Amino acid sequence: MSRRVTISVPDDVAEQLEALPARQVSAYVTEALRRRRISDDMRAALRAAGHGDFPYDPVGAAQRLAAHQVSPEARDAAIARAAELLGRPADELRAELNRRSAA
Repeated sequence: MSRRVTISVPDDVAEQLEALPARQVSAYVTEALRRRRISDDMRAALRAAGHGDFPYDPVGAAQRLAAHQVSPEARDAAIARAAELLGRPADELRAELNRRSAA
């Protein structure tokens, strides 16, 4: 089932939507909102595990972990929750995060 809604968006966002084929706008907005919900859920899981909100910064994250600002247990719990939300294996996500922090 679907519903029609009307929203107002800034000009730059409207231009992006207008550039899409008319039949793809709803799918595009739906996917964007679903991705945002997953992102918000992951942020909440990270906060619950003791992490603060930080901008994307793999090097800074590695430095904070090395400085013991994030316990290994809290990191593992956050990775497990993030993997669950993303539908990915936790070991795979952990390896990816480790690679990014080493770069």
